[in-house]
Amino acid sequence: MQTLNDMLYTLAKGINDGGLFPVMYDRSAKWAVKTAYTTAANRYTLVRPKLSVIIDSHLYLDASQSDIDLSLEASWDSVATDYTVAANRAGKDFYIYACVQADGTSKIILSANSTVPTGYTSTNSRKIGGFHCLCVDVGTIASHTLTDFVAGDILPASVWDLNHKPKYASPEGMVFSDQANIWVDIYLASGTGANTASVNGGTISDTRTWLDFVDDGGAVKKRMLKDREFQLIGEGCNQQTNIFGSSDPVTTGGHLDTASRRMLSNIGCEDVAGALNQWLDEQSFRCDPDGTVIAAGLTSTIYHADTPGGNPVYLKQASSGIYYLACNMAAATVDKYIGPTNYKIPIKYEADPATGAIGQIYFDDDAANAWEKILCNISTIGKTVFLPTNNPAYFFEIKHDASAATNGTAINFDDGADNRLESDNAGGANATYDISLNSQSFTDKTVGGNKGKRYTQGTYGDVKLRAGGIWNSGATCGSRYRAANFWSWYTSSSIGCRFCAEPV
Repeated sequence: MQTLNDMLYTLAKGINDGGLFPVMYDRSAKWAVKTAYTTAANRYTLVRPKLSVIIDSHLYLDASQSDIDLSLEASWDSVATDYTVAANRAGKDFYIYACVQADGTSKIILSANSTVPTGYTSTNSRKIGGFHCLCVDVGTIASHTLTDFVAGDILPASVWDLNHKPKYASPEGMVFSDQANIWVDIYLASGTGANTASVNGGTISDTRTWLDFVDDGGAVKKRMLKDREFQLIGEGCNQQTNIFGSSDPVTTGGHLDTASRRMLSNIGCEDVAGALNQWLDEQSFRCDPDGTVIAAGLTSTIYHADTPGGNPVYLKQASSGIYYLACNMAAATVDKYIGPTNYKIPIKYEADPATGAIGQIYFDDDAANAWEKILCNISTIGKTVFLPTNNPAYFFEIKHDASAATNGTAINFDDGADNRLESDNAGGANATYDISLNSQSFTDKTVGGNKGKRYTQGTYGDVKLRAGGIWNSGATCGSRYRAANFWSWYTSSSIGCRFCAEPV
């Protein structure tokens, strides 16, 4: 029998929560695993708070706080499968039911059944919570929340009830991250569509696009993790190691890394790092030059002179492979710069620039494109070259022309008082040239199915982040590992996904 004070407490709580009568379910504190975790028996013991619960229109009150020991037969609805044995609980979800017994009193029962406990019906029982049990022994890991936990122990962060659970998704196979304030899957996703799940021993879903995984998560009311969330839920996982054997794990849960350490985070997420990369719900961008060159709209002047001052300018190639311009400066033996303001190209001083030069440069005022007016017979490679400016997006193009000396007029650099490029060009007047912009064109990309395309720059453009590192990438793996080079319609057997859900 409950005391009058207990009943009044519960009634008052219901009124304070905004109703005239007690709420359908309430408790004085969250359900939890008994502490300290250093005591083995505590790790398979639930601490039950004070409860008020309505079952079949009847209010049942229990103002006591007590322990529920998973190793006792009395805690379970059935021992047809003996869940008092830890090994039988490994990697499984269990449920907490408030039940009405034949004498009208209430009782808390644990069950592996997800609908009603054995011996009861939906009329005389109500599911009020649940939890998940560890799939494989953790072993001793210094500073790890779950150090020395063994298979069948309750994962503390997995304990849920009607007031502490995912808002829309089912809580099976999930743990709660206080830091990220989300429920997150313990295991890498297996199954697809409505069959997407977080289960121990499931066949890992891979070789699916980011787009496919979005649909998979949505089908079970979950979403992908964000960058910061992945880092937070992965704290305590193995860092800078990959899975033992350095090969595709194929199935979820219970793996060791190359240092024989369990691949488990502090809250109980399996295979966060060093198993498969996991798509994140974060945008990145990949820029792949596709050879498209356009006018930069940044011009400079070639000054006309019947007798150009200074000395000829040559195209040369350094031992590093970098192309550059050289000239024997007449006024001062120092390097100079040409080009539009803020987009400068150096001309190096050399006493004998003709020696070892690829060729002299020429000016073609009649070139069709304003950025292709500087010519040279680049016989060494037979191709146009681009010299960098001090802005990495813009280049000074030297167009290959086997007949450069015929099709253009020689260019000198007058480094005296004029400090400029000069040429006796055919037009007989000053002329301009443009530097070029190496650009990526925008195109529609087929992304699978008939649900539209991606209009992106370059070959790929649209990129999604991946996290964790794969089974053979060793020292790069970890909770902070990220890759930003694969587009959203890319597929690989080394990319899976882990889902999460918002709390109530």
